[in-house]
Amino acid sequence: MQTEARPVLEKILGSNNILLIVPHGHRQEAGHMADLGRSLARSLHCYGLVNGKYKRAILDLADTRAILKRKKVADEFLGTIRNFRDEIIGNDLLPLVLIMATGTPDQVPANTLVFGYGQGERGNRDRPHRPTLSPSLLSRIRMAVEDQGMKTMVADTASGLCGNEDNSLNQVFRRRNDLPQLHDPTVRSLLVTLAPDLVASRERAGQTASGLLHALRPLASDMSLVRRVELDNIDTMTRRDTRFIFRVREEEQYTDMLREAYLEELASSIAGNGLLHPLVLLQKNDGRYKILCGFRRFQAIRRLGWRWVEAKVYHENDFTTEDLFNISLAENTRRRNLNPVEIGNFLESAAKEMGLNNQELAERFGASLGIGRPGQKVSQSTIHKYRKVNMIRERGESAEIITDLIDEKLSFTIVAEILAPIRNPADRDLLYLQIIRPLAPTRPQLLQIVKLLPAIGSSIAAAIANPAVRQALARARSARSPAAAFVQELQRLDTGSLPRRKARLEEKVTGLRSTFFGTKASKRDFNITAPARMDRQELTLHVRLKGDRVEETIQRLQQLLADREQLAGLMEILKE
Repeated sequence: MQTEARPVLEKILGSNNILLIVPHGHRQEAGHMADLGRSLARSLHCYGLVNGKYKRAILDLADTRAILKRKKVADEFLGTIRNFRDEIIGNDLLPLVLIMATGTPDQVPANTLVFGYGQGERGNRDRPHRPTLSPSLLSRIRMAVEDQGMKTMVADTASGLCGNEDNSLNQVFRRRNDLPQLHDPTVRSLLVTLAPDLVASRERAGQTASGLLHALRPLASDMSLVRRVELDNIDTMTRRDTRFIFRVREEEQYTDMLREAYLEELASSIAGNGLLHPLVLLQKNDGRYKILCGFRRFQAIRRLGWRWVEAKVYHENDFTTEDLFNISLAENTRRRNLNPVEIGNFLESAAKEMGLNNQELAERFGASLGIGRPGQKVSQSTIHKYRKVNMIRERGESAEIITDLIDEKLSFTIVAEILAPIRNPADRDLLYLQIIRPLAPTRPQLLQIVKLLPAIGSSIAAAIANPAVRQALARARSARSPAAAFVQELQRLDTGSLPRRKARLEEKVTGLRSTFFGTKASKRDFNITAPARMDRQELTLHVRLKGDRVEETIQRLQQLLADREQLAGLMEILKE
């Protein structure tokens, strides 16, 4: 059974000068008013504040006296209105506030909207004349609504639908004394009361929203491409919101003093010189933003504690996914190239979002990323290496390797071709921390080390833990050429142990051949061999079947396989 969503006070960000407020949208008493408000705000790309949380009987959000009695509600409800107004005004637009509610059948005839603009009565002290909207603008709105097949009326000054009373939400911008933080006589507001039949069902509410959309759209003044955006309205917490962010983020484990210093330097530069290049943001369907380009600048500005930031804003639906990846890549590489981990992050994101394989990634983004050899097409294997390194990062493995790679202390080739293929993170980490970091071997030396270690222990980690290897490491560190000295030490260890282990294995197998297959049996009849690398815990069995002796051979083989002690002895030789 589907559970109903928990009632909330929904806040919708916009990109024009209209602010739509639905103070009573609770489903149990306002029909589908919340659906209308939500749909209209998103379709119109305007700011919206829809109350689906409080019933009118509990708290009347159209009455400022009731709101001010509860500080938490005042901060949440009136604070949001103030923030939205500040953002609209901060982008050089004059706010138009529409307060929408439903009336009763005796107040509002069917298919009708009643407009109250707080006009009051001239010369009447009880009903002061302080309109919240010019009559000419009201006439334009009424004509536009009537063109959509709905009727309109102007509220009588004696009616509560007029919105001229001090405690009316329609007067919230004109109350200098008790609401100084909202006082702004330039803000235009209008109380719109709808007939119940206009929101009687979800379908009817949708039709009404569609009509109002066409009526109000000509009144909306869109913000410019570059605008002021409140920093708190930029989302970076979910994967969906960060899918175009390829920089390593400060909240990840791969941080050190070099990148900390970079962000501090960037923050200091922005504080002193201002933001020279605005962020590039995508506005989502709920009006909030996610970052397309400028994540480092966002991090630096957040450290400065700024409330507002200048940004170039696009709507997410205006571009294809490939367009957005290309825009992000062009912007991110304009001032500084991506590091190898960020390249891998970009490629992995593009592969998942667009369903591309390595060949397609190479064709579409290889040249833009600047990877591969100059003048040559980027290969699939190159793409694979970057994605392999990024996989280590995504799994949270080998933090020191990733950090040193990001900070250019470690070669990408070493990570991609030698370290990344090592499946066990413990083997990878110990090889890097105990050998590569302190000894700084060349690539050929490192390849020799990786080949020799497994011959000494059952794994790289086991070999490094071997007392003889640890002694060899200690001696090598004090040598003039540490890496070369360590290779020579390993070769001496391997020369002594590997042939001895292979000889013991061959001796053991010869005894088994004689015992189970007779003294005249040769290696062609029966043999057990070790892998080329002794660290792999496996043996290969070779048996020759002759046409007249198949059953006898199978019986002898069954006797051998039943002797678990003998087989365990063979495996122990590999572990030495």
